[in-house]
Amino acid sequence: MILTRLAACISLGSFLPLAGLAQGYVEGLGLSYEILPLRLSGEAPRTFRADVYRANVIAPVLASADSSGSALVGLSLEHLRFSGERPGFPVASVTGLLPLIGYRQRVSPQLELTALALPALNSDLRDVKAADLTWGGVVRASYRSSARRAYRLTLGYRQQFYGPQYVLLLGLDWQLGQRWRAFGDLPTTFTLSYAASPRLAAGFNLNGINTAYRLQDRNRYFQYLQGHYGVFVEAYLSHHWALRATAAYSVTRRLDVFEQGDQWPATIDYIGLGNEPTPVNPIVEKGPAFKLALSYRVAAL
Repeated sequence: MILTRLAACISLGSFLPLAGLAQGYVEGLGLSYEILPLRLSGEAPRTFRADVYRANVIAPVLASADSSGSALVGLSLEHLRFSGERPGFPVASVTGLLPLIGYRQRVSPQLELTALALPALNSDLRDVKAADLTWGGVVRASYRSSARRAYRLTLGYRQQFYGPQYVLLLGLDWQLGQRWRAFGDLPTTFTLSYAASPRLAAGFNLNGINTAYRLQDRNRYFQYLQGHYGVFVEAYLSHHWALRATAAYSVTRRLDVFEQGDQWPATIDYIGLGNEPTPVNPIVEKGPAFKLALSYRVAAL
């Protein structure tokens, strides 16, 4: 089965929706469902909700005989659906489709390089056009200083409907002890995990995302930005399948609609630079988020 080759052939940054790398394992397949209880601010605040569905897979192809290099192909799907009374919030659902094509090469036992092309189609799918397509790519260097510690640097660029997005991530995978592990790509992701047993773990995580979707109505765009701090519990259902439940609270949350020309001058990861554009909808307040995720994992070499 091709997924069993992931440990030897894949090493990707966990900022990608397609795959996460943690010290000790890689994820090649994932399914998740997230609930966002939401509240519109104003004189007559209204509550509603968003349901977020995600699916992703990634696999190596054309691997070299010694597994030092391989091409990478993958696909990620994200769908947001809003329900409940939400006056002034003109979004019913949006969908994102992100194929991935790249190449990974192990230069030495310590150093590995990865390059990825990241085209995307983000839209409400009411009238799909070429304008729904955006382009981007990243390069990443990973350096393993010891059996317990590795560092990463990821640089890249993505076209976004809210303006240019630059990727600058500093990654760390650190086995702190027999039970503690810290990993992530700051400032977008970070996890501190405690293994209570071989099949049960708990911990803290940070998850940030910043993407946007074109809307048919007047070519507006919808920005989905979040920065969630949460706690999680996960259990291995089998040797490879893990189920994780997360309860989080947003420190940053943007679920906003903007006119086509209202953009940030630039964004680094999910941090906007310059003058903030003004949304056409009432502000969505900060609040909780609940997520359930199922992933297929294999041990990293």
